[in-house]
Amino acid sequence: MKQTSTLYVAFVLLVVFSGCGYTFRGSGSALPPDVKAIYIPQVDNNSTKLGLATVLTDAIRDEFDGYGTVSVVDSQNEADAVLKVTIVDVKETTSAVRANTNTSLQMQTTMFLTAELRRVTGPVLWRDNQIRVTQTFGADSSVVVTSSAAFAGGSISSGDLSGLSSREISRGQEASALNSLSEDAARQMYDKAIAPDF
Repeated sequence: MKQTSTLYVAFVLLVVFSGCGYTFRGSGSALPPDVKAIYIPQVDNNSTKLGLATVLTDAIRDEFDGYGTVSVVDSQNEADAVLKVTIVDVKETTSAVRANTNTSLQMQTTMFLTAELRRVTGPVLWRDNQIRVTQTFGADSSVVVTSSAAFAGGSISSGDLSGLSSREISRGQEASALNSLSEDAARQMYDKAIAPDF
C-alpha cells in the first residue's frame, strides 16, 4: 500500500511539473529550435574600467557555453545568432559604515549594460537595454568580510590585509567585485535570453 501511494505521488508530481513547463536550468531553451549556435563578439565598453570588456566577454561565453543548450562559436559565419553586449557605464558610490565608535568605508559598484540577441539574418530574438548588476565591498580592512565568497575568489588573502593600505585593499576588492558583477550579468543574460520560463 505504501509503495502504491509513493508511486501515485511521483506520478502526480511528474504530471504537474511537465504540465507547467518546469525544466531544470540548462535543459531547455526559449529560443526557436533552429537557433543552436551563438557568436559572442568582444563586449563594447563605454565605461572607464580598462580590461572589463574582456572579463565580461569571457564570463558571458562561459555562461552560455556551460549548459550545452547552445554552442558558442568562434565566428559569425558559423552562427545562427549573434549576442552583442555593451557596458554603458560603471558607477561607484562610497558610504561610511558606522559600528560603535568606528567608521569604515564601503564601496558599491553598479554596472549598466545593454544586450541584444539577433539572428544572423536580422530579426531580434531578445533585447534588454536596462541590465543592471550591483556589488558592495569593503574599502578598508575593518569592513572586508574575509569569509565571503567574493573575498575568497579574489587575489588577496586574509593574512595580507594588515600589510596593505586602504587604497590597495580597495583596488583588490574592486577587481573582485568587477569579476562577480561580470558573472552576475552573464547569468542574468543567459536566464533572460536562453532559459525557458517556468
